[in-house]
Amino acid sequence: MNRKGFTTVELLLTMILVMIIMSTITSVTYAYRDRSTYEDILTNITNYKNNVTKVIYDDILTTTQDDKIISMSKVSNTNYTFNTSTTNNKYSLIIIDEPNKKGIAYGEASNLVEYIIPGSDEGLIEIEPDNSFYANTATNVYSFELVFHHRTLDKSFSIKFTIS
Repeated sequence: MNRKGFTTVELLLTMILVMIIMSTITSVTYAYRDRSTYEDILTNITNYKNNVTKVIYDDILTTTQDDKIISMSKVSNTNYTFNTSTTNNKYSLIIIDEPNKKGIAYGEASNLVEYIIPGSDEGLIEIEPDNSFYANTATNVYSFELVFHHRTLDKSFSIKFTIS
């Protein structure tokens, strides 16, 4: 009776214990991976919003006094024009709302640069149909807001700027 080895019950309990530990580790790993993906998406969208806002405000705030942006006008629901004090330069903002390409094209009318929202190439972005545009010519205050929705996060984001 001096056999060395494990009984079937001992092996079965050991395998069950290892499976419980592995399933716990796997679920924790997946939770961290999902959280990391969520944070990456938020970071990319925040960087996009900051980049677009900076480019537009740089043009609004750093133009020379001779060529100052003085107003904004709505050409259509997807096309807006920044009017300067001289007629030489005009800046345009066009909302891009194609199936796999959503964002803003902005710049001088002859040289537009596209700023594509991260995730739009995968069909994860929806641009809200009504953009908020406010123009008060009496006080020279113009405001614009573009709202877009990310399907995976189920969250809306906006790019907003004001000219006064």
